[in-house]
Amino acid sequence: MLGLMKHFAVGIVVFGVAFPTKAQVSFAPLVERLIPSVVNISTELQEEKDSPDVMNNLLFSSPDGRAALGSGFIISEDGYIATNKHVIDQADKISVITADGKVYEAELVGTDDKTDIAVIKIEIDKKLQPVEFGNSDKIRVGDWILAIGNPFGLGSSVTAGIISAKSRDIADGPYDDYLQTDASINQGNSGGPMFDTEGKLIGINTVIFSQTGNSSGVGFALPSEQAEWVIDQLKKNGRVERRWLGLEIKPAEMADGRKGLSISAVKDAALAIANKLQAGDVILAYDGEKADSAKNFALYVSKLAAGKTVNLVIWRGGREFSVKAKTALMPAEVPQQETIEPHSFPEGEYYEALGLTLDGLKVVKVDAQSEAAVKGVKAGDVIQKINGMPIYLTEELIRQIKEADLSGEPLRFDFAGAGGDAYFVELAASADQ
Repeated sequence: MLGLMKHFAVGIVVFGVAFPTKAQVSFAPLVERLIPSVVNISTELQEEKDSPDVMNNLLFSSPDGRAALGSGFIISEDGYIATNKHVIDQADKISVITADGKVYEAELVGTDDKTDIAVIKIEIDKKLQPVEFGNSDKIRVGDWILAIGNPFGLGSSVTAGIISAKSRDIADGPYDDYLQTDASINQGNSGGPMFDTEGKLIGINTVIFSQTGNSSGVGFALPSEQAEWVIDQLKKNGRVERRWLGLEIKPAEMADGRKGLSISAVKDAALAIANKLQAGDVILAYDGEKADSAKNFALYVSKLAAGKTVNLVIWRGGREFSVKAKTALMPAEVPQQETIEPHSFPEGEYYEALGLTLDGLKVVKVDAQSEAAVKGVKAGDVIQKINGMPIYLTEELIRQIKEADLSGEPLRFDFAGAGGDAYFVELAASADQ
């Protein structure tokens, strides 16, 4: 094992595999080195808030406005900090508490919807200690990790665990490639760093899957190999500029067993024509790499420079040929939720079927006997996505509930919690299910 991981030579042998009787001595020296790079983040929204539910909002209530608590980490000596977008979303005021307990007001530099990353900046008269980025591609299932954050607003704390799985697609975005961990990640840990045992950042703690709203041993972190590029773009430009080829692609398998990516639709006709590509083509390789993952292909293309040529191997009409395809700037993002005027959710069967009372997409009350209450949905939480797709209007919410009620299929809801966390749950769309 790396860094502080030390094992005794004597172990128990089962089926030829030696299991150590004792693991690492202590993470303390590593934690002492890392804590100065981690910050706590609090935000304020100037909106009226209902009287707090003591059980649900004890740590996050505010008499005159909505407050959220999260985490972040320092990325430069001069005060740039990275966190999750949902931690600072719509905030009127962002405050950062550094490891020495000092509080600084932060300015928003930029956000990225597709990866839920934000970069903020504080003005400070001393050099800060930035994290060192590691290579998340090299982390293995079973390797130890440390998660540092601000659970329940209590201040910086550390949890340890292992990588439980890699490349998890949780329908959270187009580039889902999450690291899964069993380390405790709770409300307020969002935006905090995940470190390997060398003290290098290998992920950003972003989402938990929970039946209660608290850690259930299934947490997800955005890998550093994805995050570092996005953070660098936000720091330099305040936005992320991705490239594309104007295509919609999906996995395909050739008659001879070879895997590829089928062009199922053309999104930018002019770009496709210029690149001599058309629907029905199968991409077999790109710049020497096998085209066996639509996600990896999209990620690769998105990071290329404007006008960069991608060497494609295409199958069309029973033969292979090569194409030098040029990328273009991906069209602008869908308008963000805060730019859309909220609609009042209608009283009646729709919210009652979910056990929720909503104001727009914000939960204002949860039926104590409902499935939503059992699974940890709380007043103050905001619906962000349904079945992995961003949602902005209550009309769309109603349509989805109607369709799910007819099909009998549950709906997956992604929430931004009032405490700065992000989580998702499945809820039946009909009260009798």
